[in-house]
Amino acid sequence: MASLAFSATGTNVFPSYMTVSDNPRRARVGCTFAMAELKKKGKTRELTITNVATELRPLVSPPAKEVAGEGKLVAWTSIQQERWEGELVVEGEIPQWLNGTYLRNGPGLWHLGDYNFRHLFDGYATLVRLHFENGRLVMGHRQIESEAYKAAKKSNKLCYREFSEVPKHDNFLSYIGDLANLFSGASLTDNANTGVVKLGDGRVVCLTETIKGSIVVNPDTLDTLGKFDYSDSLGGLIHSAHPIVTDTEFFTLLPDLVNPGYLVVKMEPGTNERKVIGRVSCRGGPAPGWVHSFPMTEHYIIVPEMPLRYCAQNLLKAEPTPLYKFEWHPDSKGYIHVMCKASGNIVASVEVPLFVTFHFINAYEEKDEEGRVTAIIADCCEHNSNTTILDKLRLENLRSYSGDDDVLPDARYNFIPISMH
Repeated sequence: MASLAFSATGTNVFPSYMTVSDNPRRARVGCTFAMAELKKKGKTRELTITNVATELRPLVSPPAKEVAGEGKLVAWTSIQQERWEGELVVEGEIPQWLNGTYLRNGPGLWHLGDYNFRHLFDGYATLVRLHFENGRLVMGHRQIESEAYKAAKKSNKLCYREFSEVPKHDNFLSYIGDLANLFSGASLTDNANTGVVKLGDGRVVCLTETIKGSIVVNPDTLDTLGKFDYSDSLGGLIHSAHPIVTDTEFFTLLPDLVNPGYLVVKMEPGTNERKVIGRVSCRGGPAPGWVHSFPMTEHYIIVPEMPLRYCAQNLLKAEPTPLYKFEWHPDSKGYIHVMCKASGNIVASVEVPLFVTFHFINAYEEKDEEGRVTAIIADCCEHNSNTTILDKLRLENLRSYSGDDDVLPDARYNFIPISMH
C-alpha cells in the first residue's frame, strides 16, 4: 500500500519533503488523500482533505476499446495518459498556512492492450504529486519508469512476474529460462507501486516488496532517476514494502526463505549499505510469514510472523495459485517478536491469535513507575484472521463491489510483555 511524502514548511515552488509511513510518529493514511499531522511553529494541526477538485477533463482520448469493468468505479480505472500536470479547481478553501508537497504512489495502470490484470497489486506504478501553495493546488502524475513497465510498454505484453501475474512462455525452454532468472531475481518485477520514502540525505525512493524495485525519483518533476542499488552483500530478493524512515534512521526487514526468519537491518543516511542489527528465527511454519510492514517504538523493533507464509513452490509455478506466492498455514500459528534496536537481542516472542495484516496502526512502550519498559503495545489492521482479503482485492471484485460485503479490517490490539530480567 502506498506511503507518501509531505512538507508543511517553505513557501517556494518546490519545498523540502518529509516522509510519512507506517510509523507511530507519522501520519495515518486514508484511502483517498490523507490525514496528515502537520507541525508549524511548534503547533500540531490535523487536516483532512476530501473532494478538493472537480472532475478533470481528459487531455487525451480514452482507449479506443473500453477496458471491461473499468467504467463503474473511478478508483479502479487505469489512468488515461502516462503524464499529466495542472492546477485543480478547489471547492471550499485550502488554509493559507498549508504550503507543501504530498507524494504518493500506487497501482495506476491495469491493462496492456487487450490484456487485463487480475489483482489490485499488479497495476503498474503511478506517482502522484499534490503541491499546496497560498490556497492553490497543483496536481501531477507520472508513470514510474521501472524495467517491468518499460518492457511491457515496448512489447505490449507482460515481461516480468508481478504479484499475481506470470508471463506467458512461448515454449518449455523459455519456461526453464524464466526459472533460472527467478532464482537470481532477474524475472521478478521492479514495479515500485507500494511506498514512497524520503531518506535522511534527501533522496526520494519508491518501493515495492522486491529489493530490485527500489527506484529513485525526482520529487519535483516526478522523473525516474534510476535504481537505488544497495552496496552491501546481504543479497536477498524481497524486503518489507514499508521500511521505517526518519531523518537519521532507516530500518527494514529481509525475509530469509532458506533458513526461515528475518534479518533486521539498518541503513545510515547518505549510504546505500544495509547493516544487520539482528536476526529473528521463525517459530512456526516452513517459511517466514509475509511481512508487508512492521512497527517500531523508541527502543524496539516489532517483527510480525503471520501464518500467511511465503511459498517457493507457488513462486515457481507457471500459473498463479489462489494465494499467489503465499500459503496459509493456520497450524503454524502467529507470533510477534520484539528486538532491541541497540543490541539486536530478542527481548520477547509471544504467540498471538491468527492474523493477516498489511499495515500497523501504532506501537508504543508501556513503562513502570521507575521508567522501565514492561510491555509493547502494537495495533494493526487485521483482516478477519484469514486470507479472504486477497480475493476481495481482485479487480473483478473491487469493480463489482456493491457495499454489501464487509471489506474493512478490524483494529487488533496486541499486548507483548517485556521481561525486566
